[in-house]
Amino acid sequence: MDNCKCHIDGACPFAFNDLSEQVQNYGCLPTPHEIVTMRVHHGKTWACHSNIERPCVGAINYLEESGLPHKVIDTELLTEKHQWGKFTNEPENRESSQKSA
Repeated sequence: MDNCKCHIDGACPFAFNDLSEQVQNYGCLPTPHEIVTMRVHHGKTWACHSNIERPCVGAINYLEESGLPHKVIDTELLTEKHQWGKFTNEPENRESSQKSA
């Protein structure tokens, strides 16, 4: 990642600034929580918004610092052109849903 020219500012969801919040509210980009869910529960990695050939450095750093799976295992990186919404839900816990039934 050291040679990646991507940076965490502007509209990057991991910039945690007013612009990134505004873009997320428009639905153009997923929230950091949704990006984490994509990777942890679905094995999908979000692409950098300024270079879609590379993974989002902000997401990778956040996942790694949080002790979560962060390595790219699916080389098809998700972008705003994909139907990324189908990867933002956490799978239901079957045990808890069986108890409530």
